[in-house]
Amino acid sequence: MSDPAQHAPESDHPHEKMLSYWINLVDTLLTTRVNESLAEHGLTRTQWQLMNSLTTRPQTTEELGQTLAPAAENTAEDGPSTVTEHLDELVESGWLVVEGNLYTLTSTGHTSGERVAAVVEEMRAEITEGIDDEQYRMVVSALQTMARNLGWERA
Repeated sequence: MSDPAQHAPESDHPHEKMLSYWINLVDTLLTTRVNESLAEHGLTRTQWQLMNSLTTRPQTTEELGQTLAPAAENTAEDGPSTVTEHLDELVESGWLVVEGNLYTLTSTGHTSGERVAAVVEEMRAEITEGIDDEQYRMVVSALQTMARNLGWERA
């Protein structure tokens, strides 16, 4: 007689899935959730990252592009495709102002950014529910080690 575990659906044995399966699944679900949540506030993920970068100081397009290049390349979004196009939309929305070659958050941008930051924090709490701080640090550390093993170098 055959072992019934050999014929069980894969979902009955989630620990048997490959690491890449779980990484891809979590990445897809996380990207979808973040993009949908930000879209409700009129932002793309790239625009949210740009606004976060500008909370510390005004920056040029080049500085912002260097900060976002790795993340922006891997973010599937509808709408603007370049950093400049994203910045132009934020200026049109009144969230940024450009003076010379420096972009700065407006007071509306600060207020809206704080509101969206609270939503993002709630989302983070929901996503990491059931994972304590030590587990979270271990997962992130393991993923960083794997990335380095695959050739990633911190910029």
